[in-house]
Amino acid sequence: MLRVENLTVRSGDFVLRDVSFALEKGECGVIVGPSGAGKSTLLEAIAGLREIERGRIILGGQEITNLPPEQRSIAFVPQDYALFPHLTAQGNILLAPRLLGMPKDKITERFEFLCSLLNLKELLYRRPKQLSGGERQRVALARALMLDPMLLLLDEPFAALDPQMRPSVRRTLRQIFKTLKTTVLIVTHDLWDAAALGDKVFVIEDGRIVQSGSWSEVISNPQSDFVAEFVGLNQIVGTIVRRDGKAFLQVGKLLLPINSDLPEGTNASLKFFPSQVEIVSNDERAAWLGRVEEVMDLGDKVHLAVSVADSLVVKVETSPKGFKIGDEVAFVVKGQVFARD
Repeated sequence: MLRVENLTVRSGDFVLRDVSFALEKGECGVIVGPSGAGKSTLLEAIAGLREIERGRIILGGQEITNLPPEQRSIAFVPQDYALFPHLTAQGNILLAPRLLGMPKDKITERFEFLCSLLNLKELLYRRPKQLSGGERQRVALARALMLDPMLLLLDEPFAALDPQMRPSVRRTLRQIFKTLKTTVLIVTHDLWDAAALGDKVFVIEDGRIVQSGSWSEVISNPQSDFVAEFVGLNQIVGTIVRRDGKAFLQVGKLLLPINSDLPEGTNASLKFFPSQVEIVSNDERAAWLGRVEEVMDLGDKVHLAVSVADSLVVKVETSPKGFKIGDEVAFVVKGQVFARD
């Protein structure tokens, strides 16, 4: 459905360079990356809102690289939803199809279908300032979907929502996309969005897509240090050494017990999620020792930052046990060791 080939876009000193990816019909793609990586620039270029220096955009088999936005069959919902404040929810939803001359019977049919799907009937005569963030989002989606676009673009769709609302809204959107079989491309910096919505995930760093695949593929096999850090992995770099048949990762003067078949002298990276750390007793032979530097109690679990050395801090997720800053802890790591070039 969507194919982006070697796209290069300049925005001041920033360059979105040689970006390529594809989405099949009905798939939801999620572009993730830190602020300033080029996520919104990419979305705006696909929508026709930014000049393209090089590359091609193909939608539904037709090249749309140089078409004006209104001829692309793309609906774009910006981060602030951009609803007209002087119009009611109904007025916002119906404005574009009326201006474009859509037949009245088709307008009525599509409008009633979307109002039912998005549960909008109680909101139709309110103005945007009378709506909550989630309600404004649903109105903006209905407005975008009225013209039955081939591609729906969403820029940070959950940014205006309270954190407690986001999980239920994600589930609702996922169901809506699947019901409509809509091809969707979402920009976000939130990993939960990628995990919940993305059939394909594209990680962007400094204007380049550095990894793509399913969410499980990305988190289980990050292709770079940047991706590993971005998805929340602990990452410790050192050299494999062996003592009495056991493997260790040497980091400076530290020798950290690990499970690895890599030969001695190999430059290696140990990668593991905070949940792959187990707090153990101090007499555990394979344990690492550290001091708790930070405690974040989340009720059913606790996140710790544990200092193993001056420059080595390990993120830990474990059960609450009354940890406090300054506690000495021993733990074992159940991660993977990768050879580095």
